[in-house]
Amino acid sequence: MKRFWYIVKRLFPYKYWLIASIISNVLMSIFTIASIPLFIPFFDLLFNPDKTKNLKPVLNPGADIKEYLNYQLSRLIEGRTAEEALLYVIIAFFLSFLLKNIFRYFGTFFITPPRNGFIRDLRSELYHHLIGLPVLYFKDKNMGDLLSRMSMDMQEIENSIMNGFDALIKAPLIIIGAIAFMIIISPELTLFVLVLLPFTVFLIGGVSRKMKQQSSEAQTYLGNLLSILEETLGSIKIIKSFNATDMAIHKFDFVNNKYKNILTRLMWRKYLGSPLAEVLGVVVISVLMYYSAILVFKGEILAATFFAFIYAFFSIIEPAKSFSSAYYSFQKGAAAMERVEEILTVENDIKNKSDAIRKSDFVTSIVYKNVSFKYPDTEEYVLKNINLEIRKGEKIALIGASGAGKTTLADLLSRFYDVDQGEILLDGMNIKDIDINDLRGMVGIVSQDPLLFNDSVLNNITFSDRDFDEERLELAIKVSLVDEFVSGIEKAKEMRIGDKGTKLSGGQRQRIAIARAIYKNAPILILDEATSSLDSKSEKSVQKALDKLMKHKTSLIIAHRLSTIQSVDRVIVLENGEIIENGTPEELIKIKGHYYKYIQLQQI
Repeated sequence: MKRFWYIVKRLFPYKYWLIASIISNVLMSIFTIASIPLFIPFFDLLFNPDKTKNLKPVLNPGADIKEYLNYQLSRLIEGRTAEEALLYVIIAFFLSFLLKNIFRYFGTFFITPPRNGFIRDLRSELYHHLIGLPVLYFKDKNMGDLLSRMSMDMQEIENSIMNGFDALIKAPLIIIGAIAFMIIISPELTLFVLVLLPFTVFLIGGVSRKMKQQSSEAQTYLGNLLSILEETLGSIKIIKSFNATDMAIHKFDFVNNKYKNILTRLMWRKYLGSPLAEVLGVVVISVLMYYSAILVFKGEILAATFFAFIYAFFSIIEPAKSFSSAYYSFQKGAAAMERVEEILTVENDIKNKSDAIRKSDFVTSIVYKNVSFKYPDTEEYVLKNINLEIRKGEKIALIGASGAGKTTLADLLSRFYDVDQGEILLDGMNIKDIDINDLRGMVGIVSQDPLLFNDSVLNNITFSDRDFDEERLELAIKVSLVDEFVSGIEKAKEMRIGDKGTKLSGGQRQRIAIARAIYKNAPILILDEATSSLDSKSEKSVQKALDKLMKHKTSLIIAHRLSTIQSVDRVIVLENGEIIENGTPEELIKIKGHYYKYIQLQQI
């Protein structure tokens, strides 16, 4: 029930559509219930056609609802021949069903925009929330599982919850209305029915609870499947070169079979819902028919009232079936909803202060002051008590073994992560006090594996700039040497580079990444092993573009190759998260320490 009201709350922006749908469903329920008492005069005419001739409806003072209902129904056939009275009853019966179906359509018509809007809003909120989460959140996440929550779980919510949402509204209205009529015409029989119903509800509820648990497991397996598929497609050459196709197939088939088995059990339970509700309903009806027939034989109720009561109960069965089916689906979708909410409830620790300082220029220096950092769920610090000053215009090389903390040191500057201890100062201001967008706007990044999008060359370079500057774009294309394979802006607009730039060579992809950084024209530049994956010829071209890019900029160069750090002002050597050497290349060569050994190894 809590989940139902949560969805209603999220539908509040569509309240007028929702109110219109509820009103339509109420009217549909009224006309559904209104058709039931019409069976009383119908069966009266059928069993006693001469009744209309001498019929004089009388309403006694202080009459109860049942007497008032009989009075109104008697007036319908008063003073008419049996044929005329029958015609009036059938016309009233037809009109009640016609109006019922008109309002039934309006009920679904008005619920459709809220239903689709709910999914659109939830999907949009999930994407906005995901894209706003810190980089650290994605470091240990299963990408396939995240994709599953964004796609399959959203589809499950749409199919299981929203498609049955109107049934959860209108079915109870019909059931309540039918039971109210049953109470009016025979409280004794109604009490008998209500004693039997809790047993039915208990059985259906037990199956539903198990279904919710299995649905959550099924969605988890589906996320694992997507993850394996993503890994396989992204590493297809490696898999084939190591003859590991059998291993990959076995891994996929194992999870696929697990998913199939749990999905089969889930579907069995889902399909059990409607038949179970119907069989239990028939059991109740069978007992009811026997008990009520005895009351007719005893003369305690009339035969026409008995038939109307049975029809009223039959009117409950279909709504009960649709309600139980919708309830089963709701439980299945609730598991998917919980998986989506797990992401939506993740707090973003890296966010702007309410009084964040707006800043668009870099003036003096970057200072790492007693900075220590470790990743969540780990005991060991990646960076330990880092103290470093980088003056404006300096080119700083960060070298060290893999895992020494070079990339983490650079990532902290853009606040992809926040320091655990110490602070980072930009022009004397703690970067936590600066507006995040302004801070990141001052930093350009060229990484080892450039992230490109399945779009045109132009859109990959201008990226977040919708109204691009043609002069800056031409300069970026020229300086980055992209013009060697893309001639002019028009060609850059037309040429699509494929998924992750698969239509381009490694050098061409890297040059587009450099062109992006040139176009951004940020005063601080981070080069994260920007040429390490290139061949010698491509490296020479890319390095030439990088040298042009670094002019008049403050640069942090993370590198393994000497060729990329020949013209730096200072070299910082990191080991196990600590700075062990800091100085000009010449100074570090003289002391014959780690940097000197590094050069010797490179030359060998």
